[in-house]
Amino acid sequence: DLTIEAGIRYSDYTVDDPNSSGYNTTTWKAGGSWTPVTGLKLRGFYARAVRAPNINELFSPVNTGLTSLANDPCASINDTGTTRIRPAPTGTLRDVCLAQGATAANINNINQPTASQANATSGGNLNLQPEKSNSYTLGVVLEPAFIPGFSATIDYYNIKILGAVDTAAPDDAVRACFEGPNLSVNNPACLAIRRDPITGSLNGDPATTAGLFLAFSNLNELKTDGIDVTMNYRRDIGFADLALSFVGNWTNSAIDTGRDCVGIYSNNCVSLQPEFQTTTRVTLGFEGVDVSLLWRYIDSFKYELLNDGDPNTPEFFRGVPIGYTNQEDLNTIPAYNYFDITTRFDLMENLTVTFTVQNIFDKKPPIVGDAAGTTAFNSGNTFPSTYDALGRRFGVQARLRF
Repeated sequence: DLTIEAGIRYSDYTVDDPNSSGYNTTTWKAGGSWTPVTGLKLRGFYARAVRAPNINELFSPVNTGLTSLANDPCASINDTGTTRIRPAPTGTLRDVCLAQGATAANINNINQPTASQANATSGGNLNLQPEKSNSYTLGVVLEPAFIPGFSATIDYYNIKILGAVDTAAPDDAVRACFEGPNLSVNNPACLAIRRDPITGSLNGDPATTAGLFLAFSNLNELKTDGIDVTMNYRRDIGFADLALSFVGNWTNSAIDTGRDCVGIYSNNCVSLQPEFQTTTRVTLGFEGVDVSLLWRYIDSFKYELLNDGDPNTPEFFRGVPIGYTNQEDLNTIPAYNYFDITTRFDLMENLTVTFTVQNIFDKKPPIVGDAAGTTAFNSGNTFPSTYDALGRRFGVQARLRF
């Protein structure tokens, strides 16, 4: 069996605005599958896709809110104003801090961002263009006759988005000014940062303190590639029907504007992307009863090291800024294993009851502090979007068919 498919689409985005002519895009795809022998299928696909900027990215009003930022290079006092963390800025650094709105009265006592949050000004951009992506997958499907009940798929994926519509990461906005040769009162990236005229910090009244400038742009590039694997096996073992299933992913890279976020967490990476992540389920089916055990595995993480090994990198970009507590190392997250068990009973011909226990061993989420990630994913000193923040819990479900 040989199957080939292809498609193409042309789109014209007309804008009812005398100052804009709009734009047009062309997307296409091509791929197919080949089954040379029974039980073996080879498949592949290549696609060119686009995404036009949405209403929020184009037209949202410019406003000043908060973003995550643990380290202000101009700050010399911790965010409680009680401990000096470094000498007051001098030389060119001092000049840049003053050009951003600090004053001679506060330059020597600027606080770190309160609660690791700084002001940030962002908004829509009418000059945005569609982002473009090139992606391809190569895979194989196995259903060998010599292993009855077994099937597997293995696929390599590669996705790259050019001109991605996004805002800069807070640390990247800071580094564009303060890192190495960028430090200059003539650098536009430095002058885009605006400070509180009263305290010199990046916190303050939004009317007077714009903070970091994080507007939408097409300057980002996203890329990821890896391997997806699924395996299923089913057979009668005499006293029960056995079903095994496995879903796994190996992520080789998850690059966001030059930063590979696989296995790391920080304000500069969005959601957590483990290198390995698997889900394995074992099910035993009896007469009217099924018992299923689910094992979820999430690989380990470490905090993004800001030290790039360059001795010219300023001191405020070196080291691991989170630290330790008496019980926790906030700079690493170990590999996590969760186990869930489900039992389903057919009480009557048309009534099924299911009991579930999730997180059987009451595994606690990792503690990483409030400065370890963006506020969309880092909440309550952990990452509840990835880890179980509720602990062991029980559930029951009844399904009635009539």
